[in-house]
Amino acid sequence: MDVAAFKTERQAAFMAQRLAGTRFRFPAKGATCFPVLQQIQKALPDQAAGALDGSKKGRAPRKRGGSRSARPAPVSATGLSDGLVIFADGACDPNPGPGGWGFAVYRDGRELHADSGGDPGTTNNIMEMTGVLMALRWFRDRGAVEPVRLLCDSRYVVNGCNTWRHGWKEKGWKRGPEKQLANAELWQELDAALAMVPVTLEWVKGHAGIEGNERADELAVIGRERIVENGAPSAIETQLTYEVA
Repeated sequence: MDVAAFKTERQAAFMAQRLAGTRFRFPAKGATCFPVLQQIQKALPDQAAGALDGSKKGRAPRKRGGSRSARPAPVSATGLSDGLVIFADGACDPNPGPGGWGFAVYRDGRELHADSGGDPGTTNNIMEMTGVLMALRWFRDRGAVEPVRLLCDSRYVVNGCNTWRHGWKEKGWKRGPEKQLANAELWQELDAALAMVPVTLEWVKGHAGIEGNERADELAVIGRERIVENGAPSAIETQLTYEVA
């Protein structure tokens, strides 16, 4: 695999892990992923490792009748279950500063849709919320009537959507008589979207080797990087790879 074809080390490490079927923990957002690439290469048989770094050295001829070296079981796309599953994430570095959001949609473990975007002046919480909001809008606009699971690695967003927003709404989108609610307008947008798509968000541990979460994180980073390069809000990137009528 030619890792130079990817824009960032994180993209290269993500794809390498997916192809190799390994489950190494990814570093925090913004940190180098080169050590992960090294771990993946060391975990592979010699001939596979040579393919990963683009060389043919160390490849041994296959023996007829011999068994292939066992590989670790690949991580499933969702790490959870079949059906329609959406992962949403956000990124911001520094915080506050330029940030990005992204979400990835899977059906039966296979990616069928992915979006990303960003903002030059934002916060990590806002990008996490935006990723979930865009995912809800995608599902609503698609007009599908089917069960869906929506997962996010931000407890702030998951708890806010599932529990806290109801109390904030009763108080006029405030935390109390004299306490303002941070990101009140965005919470109202999420409340409206959840009225149209009444799902209970699920929390998922970030950087735990779950491909859907890693993919959403990758998309959020891509959205942020596009903002840094362009210096203006980016258009939504749509990657339609698979669709079921």
